[in-house]
Amino acid sequence: MTSDPKGKTLALVAYASALLLYFHFIVFIAVLGVVLLLNFNKNQSFVTFHHRQMFGIAIIAILITAFSNIVPSPLIALLLISLIVFIAILGFVDALKNQTTPLPVIGTAFQKWFSFIK
Repeated sequence: MTSDPKGKTLALVAYASALLLYFHFIVFIAVLGVVLLLNFNKNQSFVTFHHRQMFGIAIIAILITAFSNIVPSPLIALLLISLIVFIAILGFVDALKNQTTPLPVIGTAFQKWFSFIK
């Protein structure tokens, strides 16, 4: 006979998930801060372009996550998140190729909306 309660494993998974969520957010903020500080007043157009693209992707991902309970189907939420991951991969590949191609549909809007990032 085991002495562990039946829900202990599920509780540990939930606890680990919550910790990873906070860790992910802290790492995101730290990396964004470091990148912004490294480019502060250097006016590097390539870096600024990709900052704006990734900042826009992050804002959309946060909005999708925040309003995911309003979405009528979990499948639709999963598709939206998959689309955001795909767009982020496109931006990453663009940066690896040393190009400044705007993301499909929303890339040019990001450049206008986030012009405060320099």
